[in-house]
Amino acid sequence: MKNTALFRQGMLAILVLGWLSACTATGQPVAEVETPRPVTLQLLWFPQAQFAGYYVALDKGWYTEEGLDVTIRPGGPDISPVTAVGGGTADFGVAMLSDLTVAIQQGQSLISIAQIQQKNGLLLLAFRDSGIQKPADFVGKRVGVWLGSWEAQFRALMAQQGIASDQYTLVSQGFSMDTFLSRELDVASAMIYNEYHTVLESGVAANDLNVIDYADYGLDFPGDTLFTSRALVEQDPDLCVRMVRASLRGWEYAIANPEEAAEVVLKYDLSGMQTLEHQLAMMREISLLVKVSEIRPVGYTDRADVLRVVDTLQRYGVLEAAVPPEEVYTNAIWEAATSK
Repeated sequence: MKNTALFRQGMLAILVLGWLSACTATGQPVAEVETPRPVTLQLLWFPQAQFAGYYVALDKGWYTEEGLDVTIRPGGPDISPVTAVGGGTADFGVAMLSDLTVAIQQGQSLISIAQIQQKNGLLLLAFRDSGIQKPADFVGKRVGVWLGSWEAQFRALMAQQGIASDQYTLVSQGFSMDTFLSRELDVASAMIYNEYHTVLESGVAANDLNVIDYADYGLDFPGDTLFTSRALVEQDPDLCVRMVRASLRGWEYAIANPEEAAEVVLKYDLSGMQTLEHQLAMMREISLLVKVSEIRPVGYTDRADVLRVVDTLQRYGVLEAAVPPEEVYTNAIWEAATSK
């Protein structure tokens, strides 16, 4: 592994020399690049308010103002942003911090540059009449998990509760909640801002569900983080700063204007399946995860949070060995992007 102290010192030196942009009379940064730089951002899921800040920044032209020609690539249950960025088919990606940490410990040369969700809304759902109230009740049941990008917390929960993988049937869960609603799954994964509301919107009453919240088991990790390759951070930190600066601008605007942000997301939903009502409900929930307090800036990474993720995942065997927090994230890009 790289020496993290030297990496940080080198980053600061490069950024001090190279990341400053010219400013207009209004004080807004303008990239010095004349030809927009093509950039690809790989998402975890389909266009939805989970990614509102990025879509707002794209729609408002804020990436363009930073000299970036950004393509936002939708994800899905079989698409891994970690694999895309690690393999060089995307420049930036969105991933759960815990899953990114696992990938880095396994040798992927990636790094978080902005912690967008300070909390995550990952839940497990079961129908109340199934009798499933806690993880111990998963034994002999069919449990749905989005494999590849949302596994770390689930694996930690099972290890914590002493439940072996052969005691339940793990099912690769798709994007729809139909398999849960039809009782093909006994337990389903759900985000508080999306699938949980989808189930309620289908006509299921909240009191007909048992919700198993990872937070109740000490597994309330930070959620979506914006990441890239370590090589890009080292070789072109200014590009990373401009990407983060425009993205943070988009997120701040989306949080302050949830209705407009929901409408923007719908513009990029080519499936036509999303509704304004659902996206607005999602946006309200997302805002609570992104902006947890007035004193925690959007996108800032707290080292203590990363250390807690690492320690917890190692304790339960999800990580084979400890990884220094500085190998997982850097705040240098965020600091440059938010400096006045």
